Amino acid sequence: MINRLFIPTVMLASLSLVACTQTPNEANNLAFSNNGKLVKVTDKNNAKNKTLAYDIQDVGLSPKGQVNVWAEKLVNELVLQNDALRPDQPLLISTPVMASNLNTTNELALQLQQGLLAAFHAHEFNLVDLNVATSLRATEQGEFMLSRNWELLRSDLPVSHVLVSTMALTPEGIMFNGRVVNITNNRVLSAVQSFVAASSLSGYLQPSEIIESRNGLLYRHEKRGDSRYTVLGDKL
Repeated sequence: MINRLFIPTVMLASLSLVACTQTPNEANNLAFSNNGKLVKVTDKNNAKNKTLAYDIQDVGLSPKGQVNVWAEKLVNELVLQNDALRPDQPLLISTPVMASNLNTTNELALQLQQGLLAAFHAHEFNLVDLNVATSLRATEQGEFMLSRNWELLRSDLPVSHVLVSTMALTPEGIMFNGRVVNITNNRVLSAVQSFVAASSLSGYLQPSEIIESRNGLLYRHEKRGDSRYTVLGDKL
């Protein structure tokens, strides 16, 4: 009788010892039953031991070019220098213009304007987009909501603060000056100045040629790059 009980007891103790020495897989907490069959989850990536972290390369954010990074730095300083504008007050981002002629702009300025708008929104400011038309235009080329035709835009936007800015091209790069202005009294609430070397904006700026035409006049320089840079696509 003792021998008959001894074998099952030893087997039970052995099974218990094996069960205790196995490391439980926490991923099995996600196991589920499918038509009466237990389906287990294997933690191949060891996710249970990974801490929650934010990595801009892993989360899938869109890549940024130098113009966008420049816009973010400009806005960071404008926010730092701001002495009155509240985040809940509507703000409009106007197109940067040339310091020598406040009625002209270029492709770089237009792209920088978009970057400034996105950067301000990242700081949770209340942005107003002037270029949203009053109605959608469906054409053979596509459906358009943005416009630069003043007749298609709203004229009663509740805006009292505007970011205005100027740009100036030099033989070394480009100068930028911007300020947030209260248009009810022209008070400057924040201001920023910046200089970017042309090498950082190689996709937008090009050095001057030995012979160049500007405002209907021909200019001759000793070598290429002696005069100020120009924006690609500008009409000289």
